[in-house]
Amino acid sequence: MSSVLVPDDELSDDLDHDDEGHTPLLQDHASFRSDPASLLHLSHSRPRATRLLFESGLDRPPSSSSKVMKSRWRGCLLITTIALVTITGLVMFLLTDQEEVRSVPTLPQLDFIQPENMITFRDILEDNFQFDYSGNDVMVFLHIQKTGGTTFGKHLVKDIDLGRPCDCHRGRWGNNKQFYTKKMRCDCFRPGKNQKHWLFSRYSTGWKCGLHPDWTELVACVDDYLKGLEGGEAARRYFYITFLREPVARYLSEYRHVKRGATWKTAEHKCGGRSWSKAIPKCYEDDDYEDGDWSDVELDEFMACPDNLAINRQVRMLADLDLVGCYNKSSMPSLQRDALLLASAKTNLERMAYFGLTEEQRISQFMFEETFNLQFKVIFENYNGTHSSRTREKLSEGVIKRIKRINSLDVELYEFSLKLLKERFARMKVEDHNYDQHEKHLNKDEKDGFSWGDIEKETWDYEQKT
Repeated sequence: MSSVLVPDDELSDDLDHDDEGHTPLLQDHASFRSDPASLLHLSHSRPRATRLLFESGLDRPPSSSSKVMKSRWRGCLLITTIALVTITGLVMFLLTDQEEVRSVPTLPQLDFIQPENMITFRDILEDNFQFDYSGNDVMVFLHIQKTGGTTFGKHLVKDIDLGRPCDCHRGRWGNNKQFYTKKMRCDCFRPGKNQKHWLFSRYSTGWKCGLHPDWTELVACVDDYLKGLEGGEAARRYFYITFLREPVARYLSEYRHVKRGATWKTAEHKCGGRSWSKAIPKCYEDDDYEDGDWSDVELDEFMACPDNLAINRQVRMLADLDLVGCYNKSSMPSLQRDALLLASAKTNLERMAYFGLTEEQRISQFMFEETFNLQFKVIFENYNGTHSSRTREKLSEGVIKRIKRINSLDVELYEFSLKLLKERFARMKVEDHNYDQHEKHLNKDEKDGFSWGDIEKETWDYEQKT
C-alpha cells in the first residue's frame, strides 16, 4: 500500500536552462494550430484543489458468476468492508509510523483554507476579475531563493509599461565599507497624487514581512502591513505571484551561493505566531556574534545535513506551514508531514493568479501579460549555460540522482507546475484573438536593447543583509 498526491483532474548569476526531459512550450506552435480540439479540451478543464488520495492495492475477490447473481449484495458488502478496513489501516499506519504524534491534522484539513481577498487564476478566467492597479488591487510577489526572482523582481519595477511608472532610486547600505552596496528601492504608487502601493515586493516595499518571506509569512503579514502603512480599511484584493525553477539546478545554485558565504540568517521564519529562526538547527557553527557561515562547504557535506533549508525549499516556501506544526518536525510522522506539505504547495500554486518558470522565460512573460493585461517594455531572454549548469556537468549520475531524491517533493511540485503551466498557456492561447501578433513580438530577434548582462551583479552580502 502507498500514498500518492495527485490533482483531482490530471491536469543573480546562477540562472540556467536544464534540457533534460524538458520541452520548451513555445518551441512548436504548429502542432497546436493543427489540432485546435486538443486546446479546447484543455481550455474547458477546470483546475481543482489538490487532494490526498490513497491506493489500497486490493483487487476484487474472485467469485463465480452464479454466486454473484444470487448474492450480489453480499459481495458488495464484502468489498465495502475490505475497502474500509484497508483505508482505516493505512491511515492508522500513517498516523503512527513509529513516531510520537503530538498534533495530527485530520482529513478535512485537506480542504486548504484560501486567504481572504485572494484572487485566484480561476477567478480571473471565470469571473473576469481584471487587475486594477489604479484601484485597490495589490500584486504580491513570493520570491523563492535562486529561481531568477531577482531579475523578475526588477522587471516588475522597471519594465512594465504603466501610466505612472515606479520611481526607482538608490541609497548606500552596509556596515562594512568593503560591502557597501547601492541598494535599489522603487516607489510603485497608483495613478494620481496618492501614495498607495499596487506592488508588494522586495524592490518596492522591501522585506517588510521578513527576509524572503514564504507563503505562511506573507498571508499573515501583507494585509496588516498595508493597513498600517496606508491607513483606512480599504477592501484590497491580492494577486499572488511567484517563480519556480528546475529543482536540481536551483539546489546547485543555492549550494554555490552558500559556498560563497550566504546564509539568509536574518530570515524570521514566522509561523504560528512566533519566530522560528533560533529554533531551526544550523548546518554550520556560529559564534556568539552570529557571524559564522558555511563558506567553502563541499557538496557532500551540503547534501548530508538534514536541517539544510535548501532541501525542498520550493515546496516549503509555497505550503501552509501551520498545517504541519511549522518547523516542529516531531509534531507528526515524516511521511504525513511531507504529504501535507506537498499537497498544500500544489494547491496554493494552483490558486495563485500567476506563476512563471525560470526555464520558460518567454511563456512566463506571455502568461503575465495576458493575466494582468499589462505589457513589459522588454522581452525576457532565455539564458543558457551558467555556473550551475557547468557544475552539473561535472557531477556523476549518482550524485544527480541523490540530489533529486533528497529534493523529491520539489521534483514532484515542478512536474506538477510544468503540466499546470502548459494547461494555462493552452487556454490563454485559445482565448487570445491576437495571439499570433503577441507570439511574434515575444519571439523577435531584437531585444529592445535588453540583455542579462544589463542586470547589475549583486554580492552575496547584499542578499544576506537586505
